[in-house]
This record gives sequence, C-alpha cells and structure tokens, in this order.
Amino acid sequence: MRVCCTLVSLLGICGALPGQVWRAKIFEVAAPLGALEGKVGACPGAVLPVDRLERLLTLALKRENGAAGQVAPKAAVLRTRRQQQMLIEGDKAVLDLVQSVLDEMRREPPPRFHLSCTVLVMPVEIATAHGLTTNDAQDADVAAMTKLMRDVVKQKGTLLNLPETIATPFVPFVAEPRIGGEVEQPPDGVENLRLRGEALAVNAQEALFGVQLVHGSLPEDRTVLPEAPLFDRAFRLRVGSGVTITAKNDKAATVLWLRFTGTSTEAPKADKADKVGGR
Repeated sequence: MRVCCTLVSLLGICGALPGQVWRAKIFEVAAPLGALEGKVGACPGAVLPVDRLERLLTLALKRENGAAGQVAPKAAVLRTRRQQQMLIEGDKAVLDLVQSVLDEMRREPPPRFHLSCTVLVMPVEIATAHGLTTNDAQDADVAAMTKLMRDVVKQKGTLLNLPETIATPFVPFVAEPRIGGEVEQPPDGVENLRLRGEALAVNAQEALFGVQLVHGSLPEDRTVLPEAPLFDRAFRLRVGSGVTITAKNDKAATVLWLRFTGTSTEAPKADKADKVGGR
C-alpha cells in the first residue's frame, strides 16, 4: 500500500480548483478485464489489456477535463506494482465515469458499437474557415458538416465514406477505403488512409473511443499503436452524435468525421446463417 500512498502524494501537487472536491480511489481492473475477455475473446498482442485501458482512460479523462473548462487536471491514471489496479484521483464525476466503464465490461450480452466515418481532404483555408482546429476532437452536427462537404466539393477536394464499422468492446478495429467492388477507386493517396481505434461502453447510450488515423500501413499487431499518426485522440460520444478530428499541414487539411450511429447486441445475420448451415 506504500506505493499507492506515494502516488496519492505525487498527484496531490496538481491541486484542485476552488469548489472542486478531489478524491483518490483505487479500482480493481483484473476482474472486469477478465470478464470482458470471457465474452469477446482474448485480443492477442504485445500490449497488455491493462496498459491499453490505462492509456484510453488517460486520454479520455484529459479531454473530459478540457471540455469542462478546467485548467488543472481532474484525474491521473496510474498502476500499482501488481499492474491490476488503477489509482484515479479526481472529482466525483471522474470516479463515477471510471466505475461505470468497469461495470459495463461485465454487461451481458456485450454491446457492439456502430460507427460511420467520412474522410475529407481540402485546402487548409477551408478547414480554417469552418473553425476546424488540430487541438482536439470537435463536436460536429449534420448541418455544419453538410456545409463543409459542399465547400469541399466546390474546391474539388476529396470526400470519401468508409465502410460502416462495427466495433466490439476493447477489440482494436480498423476502417479503411474499400478498393474495387462496390466502392469506386479513391483519389490518389486516400487509399493509404487507415483508421485504427478502440471503444469501451460508458453506459447503454455512451462510449469512450480512442482513434488514430495514419497514412500507410498499420502494425500487424493491432494492440500496438501506429507510428507517426496524423492524429491520436480519445473522446466520449453519445449515440447519434459525432466529432471531427483534423490534421493540417501547410497546404491541406485531412478531416475525419466519425459518427456513433447506434449499438446492437445480436450477431450479424451472416453469422446466424453460417450457424444454421453448419459452417
């Protein structure tokens, strides 16, 4: 327990803003992670689940703090030497959020997250005019995105809808342009864009997402983060909402519009047909 006490002392130097009540709480994560693995299967790879959980929570809680307009960090995520506990220091909202995520790992049956993704490549001036920044994931509604897409088309930019993605809790997912088949050949360079992500439920209507967009290939081991991503962000989304994430250089901006369209718990019809057919 000495390690935990030391960590609390170190975290205490951040301080809380006036009116905030900070608490430190140790969460046992081995059992929830084990319960989730028993439902969705083991995710093979070099990066341990506890390390991936720590990273996703750290990034997501950092954004939660920023969205609330707080200057001081609300929480920090650390592990004890046993590597099966996490020490969270923050206000009640942060502690409740973490507890809810851990509780959702035990839900029967586990949810499936339905995502729609659109990639837009445009002159950087268009992104700036529409208030798109590279600092964070920005809330995006359909009306604002419709105006943006019209301007992108007018300027002969690129607009590409990726195939719908159905993500399983804490299993890394990948979305990329489909070459040939039902989707036309993407413009030069866009076929090299790939989205990697992970998701965890917060409750029946919300989930945490961590995503990275890269030019080129992804690591064969999906638990390993890609090198030099265009962006690496985590955020909380409610069903029906979406965000934009923007990467810019001197001439062009690449924008990902990600929508959390819904959840399901049933297996796809194709899977059911395979079982009926004995395949």
